Amino acid sequence: MHTHLMIETPRPAPHSPADLPCACTTLRKASRAVARLYEGHLAEAGLSATQFAILRALERNGTSNLRPLAAELVMDRTSLYRAVAPLERDGLVATEADGGDARARRASLTEAGRERIAKALPHWRAAQHTFIEGFGADDYAGFIGQLRHAVALLDAPAGRAGVAIADATGAGNG
Repeated sequence: MHTHLMIETPRPAPHSPADLPCACTTLRKASRAVARLYEGHLAEAGLSATQFAILRALERNGTSNLRPLAAELVMDRTSLYRAVAPLERDGLVATEADGGDARARRASLTEAGRERIAKALPHWRAAQHTFIEGFGADDYAGFIGQLRHAVALLDAPAGRAGVAIADATGAGNG
């Protein structure tokens, strides 16, 4: 009688990273789809989703240095400066030098900016309603919580994962 020793090749666990969909690809697809929804609605008010987010952040924060505003919006400073330029050109935002550093800029919402937010809000609410209804109202809060957790985990200072604290305050709404 022969005894055969069977050596099994280790198989990846059913939920190993190699067996799961790529987080980056999946999130990019979702981001593009959600952005198209909001962009379509906000275009009715003459704003992009990014412009609307900037205006809402200035509405919440008041006059703000653009560096912390970029961090709040999870944007690099150069991209924020480029996004603010047309808002300033259209009179929705005013900018000025911040202190002695001519490179540092502060932005504030103008009255025209407040009026544009008021015009855009019904369109944003329509996009929000469409998304929540399609996604499922019961799952939406948990979904947003998971996204905030991912941002806090991965967008830590200097790109070091795990250093940032999760934004549980809802400060990033709209």
